[in-house]
Amino acid sequence: MTKVLFILSAVVILVASFFAYQNGREFASVRLSVAGINSQITKEQAADKKIIGEANQLVADIGRVQGELDIEAEKLKAHKNKLSQAEGETTRTQEELDAKVKRQQKLVVDLEKLPKDVKPETINEDIARMKKEKLEFEAQAEAKKKETVAELEKVAVVQGRLSEVVRKIEERRKNFDRNSLTSRVLAVNQDWGFVVIDAGKSTGLTQDTKLIVTRGSLTVGKISVMNVEDTRSMATIVPDAVINGMTIMPGDRVILENLLQN
Repeated sequence: MTKVLFILSAVVILVASFFAYQNGREFASVRLSVAGINSQITKEQAADKKIIGEANQLVADIGRVQGELDIEAEKLKAHKNKLSQAEGETTRTQEELDAKVKRQQKLVVDLEKLPKDVKPETINEDIARMKKEKLEFEAQAEAKKKETVAELEKVAVVQGRLSEVVRKIEERRKNFDRNSLTSRVLAVNQDWGFVVIDAGKSTGLTQDTKLIVTRGSLTVGKISVMNVEDTRSMATIVPDAVINGMTIMPGDRVILENLLQN
C-alpha cells in the first residue's frame, strides 16, 4: 500500500513538474508577448503623439492661413472701395469736364454776342471802367436818396401840420354841430322820470350831457342823458329844474345847456 502511494506521489510530482515546466514556458511566452505588446503600444503612442503634433501644427497652419485669408479679404474689400471711389471720381471729373465744355461753348456764343467795341483782350479794362461808372452811379443814387429822405421828412412835417389843422377843423365842426343841436322829445314817462329824444351818437351826445327842454320861447325844464344810441337817447328828468306847473311833453324842443368853446 505504501509502495502504491509512493508511486502515486511520484506520478503526481512528475505531472506537477511537467505542468509547472509547461506553465513556466507559457508564462515566459506571455511575458515576451506582453513586452512585445507594450513595445508596440509605446511605438503607437509615439506615432500618435507625432500625429497629434502634426495635427496641431496643421491646425496652427490653418489658423495662420485663415488669418492671411481674412487680411487678403480686407485688402480686397479696401481695393474694391478704392476702385468704387475712383469710379466715382472719374464720373465726377467727367461731369465737371462736360460742364466746363458747355460753359466754354456758352462763353464762345456770348463772346460772339458782345458789341463790336468790346474785345476779349480789353474786357478787363471795360469791366474796370463799368465798375467805376457803377460806383459813380451808386454815389449819385445815394445822394439822391438822401435828398429824397430829407424831402420826405419835410413832407412828413407838413403832413403832420396839415393833419393837426384838419383835426382841429373837424373838432370845431363837431363842436359846432353839437352846439347847434336841435332835437325833439319823442316820448315821456312821468312815472319813471325819463324821456326819449331823437338825437344820438351822431350828434356828439354823451352820457351825463345836460340838455334844456323848451316849448316855444319858454323853458320847461332840464334833462340829463343816461343812455346814448345811434339815432336816439334816453335822459332822466331833473326834478328841481322843471318849471312849476309845467311838464315835459312829446314834441318839446331840446337844446344844449352849455355850449362847447372852440
